Amino acid sequence: MTEATTRSVSDFSESEIAAILLEIGQPKFRARQIQEWLWTHLAVSWDQMTNLPKGLRQDLAERWEVGVPAVAEEQVSQDGTAKWAFQDAAGRRYESVMIPDDDRRTACISTQVGCAMGCAFCRTAQMGFLRNLSNGEILQQVAHVKRWLRDRNEPPLSNIVFMGMGEPLDNLDNVAQAIRVLSDPAGMNFPMSQITVSTVGRIDGLKKLGTLGWINLRIAISLNAANDKLRDELMPVNKGMPLADLKQALLDYPMTSRGRYLIEYVLIKGVNDSMADADAVAAFCAGLRCIVNVIPYNPQRFASFETPSDDTVLAFMMRLKEHKVFVKRRITHGREMMGACGQLGNPEIRRKPVPITVTR
Repeated sequence: MTEATTRSVSDFSESEIAAILLEIGQPKFRARQIQEWLWTHLAVSWDQMTNLPKGLRQDLAERWEVGVPAVAEEQVSQDGTAKWAFQDAAGRRYESVMIPDDDRRTACISTQVGCAMGCAFCRTAQMGFLRNLSNGEILQQVAHVKRWLRDRNEPPLSNIVFMGMGEPLDNLDNVAQAIRVLSDPAGMNFPMSQITVSTVGRIDGLKKLGTLGWINLRIAISLNAANDKLRDELMPVNKGMPLADLKQALLDYPMTSRGRYLIEYVLIKGVNDSMADADAVAAFCAGLRCIVNVIPYNPQRFASFETPSDDTVLAFMMRLKEHKVFVKRRITHGREMMGACGQLGNPEIRRKPVPITVTR
């Protein structure tokens, strides 16, 4: 089983809700009201939707659940980073993280339970792929973060990144529908320019995403090595979609003239942190409008990788700057509660993890 077995009202588009309402003798404008209750007012029950007739609310409650996720665990770190493990009816968990940064709040959202990409440095990869999340499950993660911030009088959500568990472009139909609702004025009214989709470099998915015409949507590429031999080891996707093809796909992808790719680079001690590696990254970035985001490796159980020293991180960044590459270092949040980049997921949910090594 790779999909959710039941659908909640959160999974339905406004047009789908309207069609069902018409079948039961209700005006289709009720569909817009339901969407507004779900995504603008963040309702958690049918009873909260007070401008719907009581009889209709009762009827709808018998047909559909609202789709609010069950929270199996909540953790909040000293710096204010929050992480939630949501649990589905089969006991499988997927995680979301809220990252604070001054007055900004970012929601890091999962798109799958587990992941099929097998990246050597990622804890989620140890789970393997269990199933895709529905568009409603994706949206309800965002809604949960927004409710959590609202109830604590914190600054509102300012950015959404699909960088949690899973490969978003392997679940593109549901991710795309979630983005439609996120950006809908009657939904969450979130600007496309504040939504980022991160991918390991699924060229087929990038081409399909490009046909949607969302030129303001932000795209992040998990690069992590800029020569094919090393990237083949770190990221198996590279064996079928090598760097030259990935770069051409990025050059072809439609985006606004002010748009920039975010090139994510997890820096691993002794693996991909040499000056030659930095030179290769600069060569890959040549001709691309991009920002390189250097991410020092976050430790995990069952992995032999180590975090490079600050001196190595700074030297790597300086080398990129010498090549006129715009580079930033990602500030780590939530590492101690396994909420940082590459740390999400529960490998024990699928199989016993094995030690991971990469040869140079």
